[in-house]
Amino acid sequence: MIIKLGEEKLRSGEQLEILCVRAPEADIADQIKPFLGHKGSYYSGHVAAALADMCDELETRFYVGLIDGVMVANIMTCEARGVGVFGHVHTREDHRRKGICAHVMRNQMDDFKARSGNVLLLGTGYKSTAYNIYASFGFHDWQPHQPGLMRYDNPEFPAFETEHFSPGKVSALQAEWRHWPMVAMLGAVPSGVYLRSLQFGLWGAGLLEGPYCKFMHEKRDDSAGAVLEGDNGAVMAIATRIPDSRWQAKLDLLDIFSHRSVTAEQISEMIKTLGLPDKRIQCYADPRDHSKIGALEFAGFKRSAVLPSQFCEGDTWMDALLYSK
Repeated sequence: MIIKLGEEKLRSGEQLEILCVRAPEADIADQIKPFLGHKGSYYSGHVAAALADMCDELETRFYVGLIDGVMVANIMTCEARGVGVFGHVHTREDHRRKGICAHVMRNQMDDFKARSGNVLLLGTGYKSTAYNIYASFGFHDWQPHQPGLMRYDNPEFPAFETEHFSPGKVSALQAEWRHWPMVAMLGAVPSGVYLRSLQFGLWGAGLLEGPYCKFMHEKRDDSAGAVLEGDNGAVMAIATRIPDSRWQAKLDLLDIFSHRSVTAEQISEMIKTLGLPDKRIQCYADPRDHSKIGALEFAGFKRSAVLPSQFCEGDTWMDALLYSK
């Protein structure tokens, strides 16, 4: 679907046409894919899959700027239920310093708010030109502060995050593309546990824009992902299992992180949905992650080792626990 959002006159006198392209859409795919081809294999893989209608219910939108029908700028959002990952902001080099990015972003943000969007997450260079542009449209630094990580929270829904993660009934499901923004939202909220995910490189709170996209792009028959999904679509926990290539032995890495309200019993149901093959599997845990540890023990994992002073939280070195099955 292509929706024309508006036209803007540039400083150069040229006319900029701004479109919202909701994937899948064949008519402009031949411009979008090469325009974002510099983004790397897994990001490019997602773009191609989205335009080919291979990303289940994930809402991928490309906000494109065109001059005389030729694409010169892009902003992409990947959304589900009002939560989105914001990225792929790019203006063609020969058309920069014309105000194009600001024009495209104004229309994109107006469209997001008109659809009752709640949260957008992004990463950029701290205090960079891009950072200042995003700040002018209502994006702010994360709390706790992490330089370069920004989010937009719709001021009309101040209680959204609290309601989004409210405890309730959850269902264990296979991880899909549509869970990408929801997993990013989960990762952006501190849980009281610092060692959260080795698979996604998540320490405390962080942006999972790239890590989840990479996992979905590279997922094969020997790997798996499962989530705990609330009735409102929130992802309350995620588990992944992949071959651990760091070791010569043939073993899998099981990785789990969750919202602080999730119980060991609920995580156990997610592990069942994930499936554990008949091979050696290892999982690392923060000693404070009691729900995760309880679920691992219920699933038959044994504590194999205490790894002393394995990671640093602030100025304090912490132990890590290794569980094996």
